[in-house]
Amino acid sequence: MINTKTVVAAGLVAFSNAHMLISNPKPFTSPQLKQNPLSSGQFPCQGTPGGTFSAGANMNNFELGSKQTLQWIGTAVHGGGSCQISISYDTNPTPQSVWKVIHSIEGGCPARNLDDNRSPANAAAIDPDTYDYTIPDNIPAGKATISVSWLNRLGNREFYMYCGAIELTGSGGDKSNYEALPDIYVANVPDVNSCTTPPGKTDWKFPNPGLSVENNLDKYGFPVYSLPGQCGKFSGAAGSGSGSAPGSGSGSGPSKPSASAPASKPSASAPGGVFLTKQPDAAPTQAPTSAPVAPAPSSAPAAPAPGADSGSGSGSSGALTGKCTDGQWNCVGGSSFQQCGSGTWSPVMAMAPGTKCTAGQSTELKVAAVKRVVKMFRA
Repeated sequence: MINTKTVVAAGLVAFSNAHMLISNPKPFTSPQLKQNPLSSGQFPCQGTPGGTFSAGANMNNFELGSKQTLQWIGTAVHGGGSCQISISYDTNPTPQSVWKVIHSIEGGCPARNLDDNRSPANAAAIDPDTYDYTIPDNIPAGKATISVSWLNRLGNREFYMYCGAIELTGSGGDKSNYEALPDIYVANVPDVNSCTTPPGKTDWKFPNPGLSVENNLDKYGFPVYSLPGQCGKFSGAAGSGSGSAPGSGSGSGPSKPSASAPASKPSASAPGGVFLTKQPDAAPTQAPTSAPVAPAPSSAPAAPAPGADSGSGSGSSGALTGKCTDGQWNCVGGSSFQQCGSGTWSPVMAMAPGTKCTAGQSTELKVAAVKRVVKMFRA
């Protein structure tokens, strides 16, 4: 008999070959960025605690208001997903740095209309899909860091983040325009926050993608999942933000990025095995007309403050609160789930369209396709 878990694991291992990397904008040369998702302790930009970043010869000189092109290399595109391009004015970013999104790509990134990896596997292959974006013309000039983040559609639940040094040239920008941009969306990095993306072959809709968006959702027949807004902030990061724009006068940024800051109108733990889940036996054949929306923060179970002595508890709905073991999953009624990260339970999030989970707690979220029942009536 074939072991389903073995087959699933083998398939996901294949996704790890020839992962993607940005070639434009040019990435940092030190530390040399790997073609891997973020591991624990690598946020942001695949850095390490106390480490420094160096551009070497890879400085990106971008004029305010200029059009730029995102270019990738690699073939493990994981069937696409959703990406964001963000800027921090910290030239040596830390977990407390502020990142503001200048462009979002919802669906089809880093590959459009592809339900697999590219073949043959080649880590150095140039990705034929490119993505145009514009540097806002109303933010401050100066030295900064640019980030390209990616939530993949197929494979393990991972978060990729590649960064490079930039120097923004021009004049006329204002700090308030930068601060009004949306915050970067981070998930599947337990030491940053407790947010996870549900299993399933879905494209991701950001709660606040901003005004500059390439929208590929529903174009290729893939299901769409609306990411919960309360997961956009760094609930696990300590300290105050330090990514203030030049000319602020205070030398420090906002104490915490807002989860859903409105965009202004400009003038122009671990990847891989930790999130290994059984994939549904069959994916939905048609994208739903409306994506499920996760519960609002007011309905989500409140996580205790770090160090609280209260044990895990559960409400009548089956949602859990309190201390827990990282990596544990809790399926609530088959239609929603939560995961333990940083020692506390995440908010309850809806399952991907066309899927359900097996109720209860386990180290693996057991997922199955929802069978559609069609009733036949005789005249």
